[in-house]
Amino acid sequence: MHPYDPLGFHGTVIWLTGEQGGRRSGPPVPAPGRDYAANGFVPPFSVDTRLASLVVRPTTPGAWRSSADAGWLVGDYRYPHDVTAGDIIVVTEGPTIVGYFHVESVG
Repeated sequence: MHPYDPLGFHGTVIWLTGEQGGRRSGPPVPAPGRDYAANGFVPPFSVDTRLASLVVRPTTPGAWRSSADAGWLVGDYRYPHDVTAGDIIVVTEGPTIVGYFHVESVG
């Protein structure tokens, strides 16, 4: 994704520390002009039942908690249900949960 392409979900991302089972290297800091891409799911789905490619664009890369935008990597992808304000998207790297994106608004 180009870092200026709009993403459909707006909210807050919280990264898990290595001690919490998250990223040992700390919050991601994408190279300039790049977005952080991983996988995600919306509960009650799980890593085993419904992962989708996800882009997260924090306002403050490298912060443990930041306002952020997010979206499914494939622009016209329809998750099995509509993501709405109040949902949590669980961010994963492979099967490892590394963060949580709290959706505050969509659109």
